[in-house]
Amino acid sequence: MTTLLTPVPGDYYINLSGQLIKVKYVLYSGSVISMVMLEYHDSHQFNVRMDEWIWLDLKPYSEWFFGDNSSESPASKHLPEQ
Repeated sequence: MTTLLTPVPGDYYINLSGQLIKVKYVLYSGSVISMVMLEYHDSHQFNVRMDEWIWLDLKPYSEWFFGDNSSESPASKHLPEQ
């Protein structure tokens, strides 16, 4: 099941194979995002249309790294139990 994520320039995402992908920029057509420039960690860049972005099945890196509760402070996960 794909979740609709809005691409945010400068944010990192993880694809299903674990590759780190950064949103370089987005292009608008009127007030709607029409194109997204992505960059892999190895600096390879490619463009996708917004309808293709939806099918990439990406997960925000912070959500992947910190778990499902990304609002929780990363430091609090490593505190000893009281």
